[in-house]
Amino acid sequence: MSATTNRFVLEPARRIPVVAEPDVLVVGGGPAGLAAACAAAREGASTLLIEAYGCLGGTLTLVTLGAFCGTHMIIDGEQLARTTGGLFLELEERLAAHGAILPPRRQGRILGVPYEPIALRSVADEMTAGYSVHLLLHTSAVDVVCDGRRVAAVIVENKGGRSAIVPRVVVDASGDGDVAARAGAAFELGDRGTTQYASAMFRMAGVDPEHVAQLTRPDIRAALDRAVADGYALPRVTVGVHLSPLHGVAHLNVTKLANDAGEPFLLVHPAQLTQAEQVGRRQVALYETVFRKYVPGFENARVVDAGLRVGVRETRLVRGDRVLTESDVRSCIKPPDRIACSAWPLETHGAGRATSWDFLPDGDWYGIPHGCLVVAGFDNLLVAGRNLSAEHAAQASARVAGSCIAMGEAAGVTATMSLAADGRVRTVALSDLAGRLRSHGALLEPSLN
Repeated sequence: MSATTNRFVLEPARRIPVVAEPDVLVVGGGPAGLAAACAAAREGASTLLIEAYGCLGGTLTLVTLGAFCGTHMIIDGEQLARTTGGLFLELEERLAAHGAILPPRRQGRILGVPYEPIALRSVADEMTAGYSVHLLLHTSAVDVVCDGRRVAAVIVENKGGRSAIVPRVVVDASGDGDVAARAGAAFELGDRGTTQYASAMFRMAGVDPEHVAQLTRPDIRAALDRAVADGYALPRVTVGVHLSPLHGVAHLNVTKLANDAGEPFLLVHPAQLTQAEQVGRRQVALYETVFRKYVPGFENARVVDAGLRVGVRETRLVRGDRVLTESDVRSCIKPPDRIACSAWPLETHGAGRATSWDFLPDGDWYGIPHGCLVVAGFDNLLVAGRNLSAEHAAQASARVAGSCIAMGEAAGVTATMSLAADGRVRTVALSDLAGRLRSHGALLEPSLN
């Protein structure tokens, strides 16, 4: 099929039915969107959450991550402190009731909380139902109608056709900043158009859990280096392996998806996204072969599950009132208007077979300013999640699950508080916002308890 660039089809004007008029519309049901919707509804706002796929959880369930990252930090080389509270604590409790979460596991200075992604789908349903969030799955935001500085309507499509949602406040938690981009907001694509590499995630069953539990990251890298020396064209040898709460199952974050020139795919481009999915499946098969042959404990393992979509680390970074900078992260700046805290390293999936980990000073952390969620030039539009307002290097730290959940909770509370001023999100008193977040257990600084 040849591409055409100079032909157009004129779409006739038509009347689009309004199907909902919620106080708060949240677009995208990933970790940030799930938290935003639950927080807004918990505060008393009528809340509608739309999600393009058939379940909530986004990267946590559709891609599968294997472990929550960025929810804890290490102090003095030994003590663990929480950096994410609030709704994440409820998520933990519900997963524990399903037997679907394990205690935090360290691999050197890297810390993750293993969980079972299938159970998380059900937990997300439980949480949204518990807070009376209205939900539309298999529903995509495809256009935006603006009235000056306000998002007046979001146009959606699903099996019922094309319709409009008229909210008072919108939280764009789409990951790719779809609503903000369609509204005309300013954004950057990574670092001057170059984003981090994506990965295809998968799980293997039949592993020897006792043996795998003893493997360190250097152990696995040494095994993969031997495979490369033997002629296997592995794009990545610095990998993440997480044992699942299910016996004999391991989650692998090991692939690195590149185009024919070795560059990262631009995953807001439909053709490149399609190619990335296909490259990902080929790499999953390659790594299955290599792990079975070279990594102890995987001799009898097979791939039993793979993400329904590629794992996207970075696309659009929407311009906000504030921009989280690389200097903010490296200098561990703690702004008074912060709505979340993080100690996750600058984790960069760039060129070459290795992953770059730039750790913060032991025991130190930084805060994410509220202005990173407020979209510049708009009165009633917020972002939350990996499409926050940040520099490329800073987003490499802030994009992980713990931070995204915290940003989502803050966005949901902000949206509800702004309803007193007709959804003008800048009218919210940040001291009052911090008080509300703290009252629900959210953390604005790490906690040892």
